[in-house]
Parts: sequence; C-alpha cells; structure tokens
Amino acid sequence: MMPTSTQESGRERRLLLESLQAFSRGDGDAPLVTKWTAASKSGVILDSECPLNDLHIKAPSDETQDQAITFVLSTDDVDRHGDVISADGWVLDAYEENPVLLWAHDYRHPAIGRAAKMWTEPHRLLANMEFAPTEFAQEIASLYRSGFQWGVSVGFKPLRYEERRDEKTGAFLGLRFLEQELLEVSAVPVPANRSALRRSDGPDLHSLSALWPVLESQVDDLARVAGDISETVAELENNAKGMKIPDRSADRAADHVSEIISALRSGRV
Repeated sequence: MMPTSTQESGRERRLLLESLQAFSRGDGDAPLVTKWTAASKSGVILDSECPLNDLHIKAPSDETQDQAITFVLSTDDVDRHGDVISADGWVLDAYEENPVLLWAHDYRHPAIGRAAKMWTEPHRLLANMEFAPTEFAQEIASLYRSGFQWGVSVGFKPLRYEERRDEKTGAFLGLRFLEQELLEVSAVPVPANRSALRRSDGPDLHSLSALWPVLESQVDDLARVAGDISETVAELENNAKGMKIPDRSADRAADHVSEIISALRSGRV
C-alpha cells in the first residue's frame, strides 16, 4: 500500500525533528534540509550537508560573460514545503569565508561560482554571483542570462527553529527557522521558494522603497501636467460660449493627478 500524503508528511516531520533534537543534545550535526524541487517526494534529507530556498528575476539584456548576476537567495515567505526561513536569522560568517555557488547542492563536485557581494533587504537575502571560467559554469551562467533558468536555493544549518501549526486544527504545517547558518548557495532549475530567483536589472519596481525616489523626482513634472490639463479644460469651457460639455473626463483626470501628487508629497503612498 502506498503511503498517503498525510503519512508521508508525518514521517518527514518525525525524522527531521528527531535529527534536530539529536543535534540540540550534542549527539550529531544539525541536518541540512534539501528543498529545491517542488516535485520531490522526500522533503527531508538527513545528511551532513543542508540545502533549501529559491529566487526570481528578469532576463538580462547586455551582460558580459564576466559580469555578476544578482539573485534573491532567500525570503521569509512560506515555501512549497510549508517552511519559513527568517530573513533576520541568517548567520553569514562561515559562508563569507567560503562563498561558493554549487550546482543543485552537489557537494561532490567543484563550485561553479562565488558570491562577490551579499546584502539584505527587508524580508530577503541577496547576492551578486560570479561564475567560474569553466565550460559547465559558463553554460549555467548563459542559461540565467538568456532567461532559460531563474532559480537558486540555499543550503544551511538550522540553529533555532519552531513548528508551524494551523491555528484552528493544530495540524503540522512545517518549520519556522529562526536562526540558520548559510553554508552554500546552489543554482537549481526549480526552487522551493517561489521568490528565490534571478533579479531583474535595475531597481526592483515591485519594491516601494526602490520606486519611491523615482516617483518623488517626478512630482514636479506631474504637477505641470495636471496644471496643463486644468488650463486646457478651462479654455475649452470658455470657448464653448455657453454650450454644455457632456464629457468632463479630462477635468476629472486632472483632479485625480492632483490627488496623486498631494499623496506623494504627504508620504501617504
């Protein structure tokens, strides 16, 4: 009889928690959680090395072969296995001394690249990755640069964690990693974290913090546009010589632009 999804989930939870508890007692190393394919049936690999996340980005335009590629390595979103990795809990000291980029969490083969720079933004960890001058590494780099591959994943050692449970039923949902040591980053075809992908060139326009300076710099231009629209509408009304103008959409558009400008200046958006 094939195990049900509930039985399989329970088995994975038991094995992972037993390994983590053994580590807390000093009986062994912390497990490395390998999660890079959503199709994986065994969500946990109790090995001496541990992987996990993902990454998303837009295809490049004019990158050179030696130019670094920026990735979102990890976020604190719930991943495809139900786990959450705290973006504030990363311990990076060991990784900064050996900032390797691997292929699919394969510890048996040489690295295909390295992290040239790492930094954090709200709710996520990022890095600029340089690819090694080997044939295979450059092949993987070309897949990212041409938009055929997007994802990445992180291998880490859990340091502190807690269970995630459904508030109503108490069902086990996964783990929330509160503190974790980054060991490696891997290039993968399908990441567990939907947001662990190659980052598009230029500022992330989905981030308000990145978009704000652009909006702020355009406030005066928007104000001039709103003024021009208002003047045009007023001139049309004056030239109408008492004729009714049924469509006031231009006037309403000018009012709307003015509201946006006011909101930008007051910081309400």
